[in-house]
Amino acid sequence: TTAGRYSFISNSTFDTYGYLYNSSFNPSSPSSNLLTSDDDSAGNLQFNVTMYLDAGRAYVLVATSYAPGTTGPISITASGPNRVYF
Repeated sequence: TTAGRYSFISNSTFDTYGYLYNSSFNPSSPSSNLLTSDDDSAGNLQFNVTMYLDAGRAYVLVATSYAPGTTGPISITASGPNRVYF
């Protein structure tokens, strides 16, 4: 509900990659609606996806492993001028 600069930072035991999409994500066309992505900006092989987001719009955050077939627990910390709902 509040526009501003938001950050999404991963925390995991494996190398993560984050993608931020405008409104929807289509796995058959992963570049469609892609706004930004990040690999290691948070350090320790974790992503930090940061972008100015508009109020009243839906965004999709896709968090994945950098290496195919890697699985495990992951948590995301969101920060910005207002609450973020996943």
